[in-house]
Amino acid sequence: MWHERFSTDEFVYGKEPNAFVVEAAKLMPKGRVLCIAEGEGRKSVYLASLGFDVTAWDFAQAGLDKTKLLADEKGVVVTTEYRDLAEVVWEAEQWDAIVQIFGHFPEDVMDRTFSGIKKALKPGGYYISELYSKEQLAYGTGGPRNESMLINPKEMLEQFDGYFIKHFHVGEVNREEGQLHTGTAHVVQSMFQKRKED
Repeated sequence: MWHERFSTDEFVYGKEPNAFVVEAAKLMPKGRVLCIAEGEGRKSVYLASLGFDVTAWDFAQAGLDKTKLLADEKGVVVTTEYRDLAEVVWEAEQWDAIVQIFGHFPEDVMDRTFSGIKKALKPGGYYISELYSKEQLAYGTGGPRNESMLINPKEMLEQFDGYFIKHFHVGEVNREEGQLHTGTAHVVQSMFQKRKED
């Protein structure tokens, strides 16, 4: 589905970065950043423009191809890798930050992804996400229509128990991101820092 969705000349979510990524980038340590379920590259290209060493993972080759096009257009370098989060092998302590923006998966894949993120972050590294809450079903301004793929904020906090909470917000935001994320939405924003060992 995603390969077909991205197989157009138009950038269906636009070319501008997600607003929360713009804010979070001000607090992120410079270093290696992984953007998962990256789509067409609008977040990874923006982060690369700020001097981060960015890798983008996606399951849609068309999305990765458009990430390369956008990176070339903006004069930056983003490493693109075709990855299925249901099967990917996460290596330990590889990334200074991992970014997940509106990347929604079946519950078993999401749990697997959270476990992988926690393993793959370096001590002191950041997990940054903006995801639709279960309340988003009533808004109809983007995201999956399957409630089980939407986020429960309590469960999110439990997943990252023990991490330092740099930012955590549940509520409404306005998003104008291409055709498919348009209008008021209900989100869970997270910025969790993996604690360094004493």
